[in-house]
Amino acid sequence: MCSIRKCGERCGKIWRSDAMNSSESLDCPIIDGHTHLGLEAFIVKPIPEAKQQRPAFRDRMENRYEALIERLDCNQVDQAVAFPFPLEEVDTETANRYVLEASQAYPERIIPFVLIGDRIEYWLQQGARGVKQHFLMAPDRFDLSTAYRAIAEAGVPLIAHLTTREGPGIPAQIRAIRQMAPTLTLIVAHMGRRVPNTGEGVEEHLAELREMEQVYLETSTVREPQTIATAVEVLGDERIVYGSDFPFNSYLDADPMAVELETIRQAQLPSSSLARVLGGNLARCLGS
Repeated sequence: MCSIRKCGERCGKIWRSDAMNSSESLDCPIIDGHTHLGLEAFIVKPIPEAKQQRPAFRDRMENRYEALIERLDCNQVDQAVAFPFPLEEVDTETANRYVLEASQAYPERIIPFVLIGDRIEYWLQQGARGVKQHFLMAPDRFDLSTAYRAIAEAGVPLIAHLTTREGPGIPAQIRAIRQMAPTLTLIVAHMGRRVPNTGEGVEEHLAELREMEQVYLETSTVREPQTIATAVEVLGDERIVYGSDFPFNSYLDADPMAVELETIRQAQLPSSSLARVLGGNLARCLGS
């Protein structure tokens, strides 16, 4: 894990100029593909004690969009995909609207995604640019087949945090989704790793994923540069997307976004690959 612990040690112009292996400076948009927005007030049901023991609950389930903009500015990140905290106990309607409000307040900075559910077409009409799924949302309570087809038909991406604890592995879960929506663009959150802040389990599924079109891996909370470098080597640099999972890991680091950027830097990718990972690939997924 890198040594960054506070904003200013290696962020912004310093990070951009030192990001590559040569004297060339980084001159490309940086898009964070994984951030969360919302207020604790949006949690309207009790969260079971067993669920609260998960690592994610070490951080508050709150992040105002002003705080996200401040963090983006600190790290000179140009834009961020943002979606609500993906819990079954969250009031999805209110949470989705907050993210759309954030995008309206900062249209050049915040790219709004909404939580998966039974009203995908409605939320896309309201301005959502993509959809987020998480196993903690109990997504099976929704008509997922209809949701996946609506996402695919709209040509927007789904970012999914798939389960790694039990049942089918990552490739099998992806195949099940693609059977319902063969043309869906799918971004696998956290590269499908098993343990937060490690690359455990990622390399096991790279060979199978290489044969799957329109499937991307998003890098947040992997924090092992070699895992990211290996994924680029196996899948190609056009299949990896940078993300931070901000504000998660704030209990661990004063600036978790900076730590995630440092992990990408330490992967020592060629400048062309770095440009794709840091923003080019996600921009292509979003059609921008």
